[in-house]
Amino acid sequence: MRAFQKAFPQSGNIYNKFMKRRDLLKILGVSAVGLVSVPLWIDYWDGDDLPPNQLGMPEDQQLLLKDLVETIIPKTDIPGAQDLQVDKFVVTMVADCYEKQVRDEFLNGFKELQNSAEKTYKSDFLKIKEEEKNTLLTEMAEKPVPENQKINFITFLKGLTITGYMTSEYVEMNHLHYEMVPGRFYGSFPVSKSKFYNA
Repeated sequence: MRAFQKAFPQSGNIYNKFMKRRDLLKILGVSAVGLVSVPLWIDYWDGDDLPPNQLGMPEDQQLLLKDLVETIIPKTDIPGAQDLQVDKFVVTMVADCYEKQVRDEFLNGFKELQNSAEKTYKSDFLKIKEEEKNTLLTEMAEKPVPENQKINFITFLKGLTITGYMTSEYVEMNHLHYEMVPGRFYGSFPVSKSKFYNA
């Protein structure tokens, strides 16, 4: 978890200090709908097994998504989100588990992000410095969700990125020690005559 905490210096404030109760309930509602539709492959997944670009995103948006997930969970002494192809997880989840309005708002979020980068830094988001990216993403995450919308693009993307990273085959196998059948059966157990055992 420590890897993605470096993505936003003020990440601790994103969900509590700046988010109003109504916005939080709205985001939780959308997340609940998505969780109801969670497919079986989320148990633990590998990027090579996921279908490519289910949302039909243009190449510039695909590159931007790769950069965003890496900004949220950068590579350290372990692979980052881009190394694990978390961008493919995000796209597959949005395509398979969310309604059209959420999918449209998700895709529009890339345009809003690029417009903000152009307006603030006079440059494409992919070309600005890492600290500028973090500042811009934090500012967007702090914006309240309008009445006619269901998601805040950044908080929505961050949630899916973290979920994708933590449920990836690499993390499950190497850091969470995933076991398909975690139970144990010991057929031989020493019994002491001096102790009383309840059936």
